[in-house]
Amino acid sequence: MNVTEFATIASAIKAAYPNANLMPDKRSKEIWYTMLSDLDYVVCMTAIKEHISTNRFPPSIAEIREQCANIAIGKVPDWGEGWEQVEKAIRSCGMYQEEEALKRMDETTKICVKRLGWKNICLSENIVADRANFRMIYEQIVNRSKREAQLSLGLKEEKQRLYSLIHQTEQKLLQNEKCGENDG
Repeated sequence: MNVTEFATIASAIKAAYPNANLMPDKRSKEIWYTMLSDLDYVVCMTAIKEHISTNRFPPSIAEIREQCANIAIGKVPDWGEGWEQVEKAIRSCGMYQEEEALKRMDETTKICVKRLGWKNICLSENIVADRANFRMIYEQIVNRSKREAQLSLGLKEEKQRLYSLIHQTEQKLLQNEKCGENDG
């Protein structure tokens, strides 16, 4: 979004919440613009309209980014729908046709099933526990995906550089530790 489009969004928020002290000075507007500028204007305006329609209090930057991510991601099936896919695949494919069964599942469900183990699910004597574990894994994956979708591309790249740096440092420390063991 460009500066003019951001000005429209800022005006809409201020008009909807006149008593809130949002973006009172130039510096705060710059921060808001920096944090929202990577978003698509139409998606952001839609998120603002939805927030205004459903909330008595003004949005934070995080709430706007979250709503924009929800709009961009679209409807995500809930864990119950995922578990239903698993049950149908068990009935139609059985334990020995894992590849075919996985083809019938959405990506999140597929990841959950792989973590739990297709054969383990099929042979389970405690399907209630498996369903609970499936739900926990499914919800963690969906929440992580939503959170990741909220971040700007620049922030994702910055985090990746930091992770790489940490990994390199850990590897050097492990190598130094191994060299110290071999010396002593």
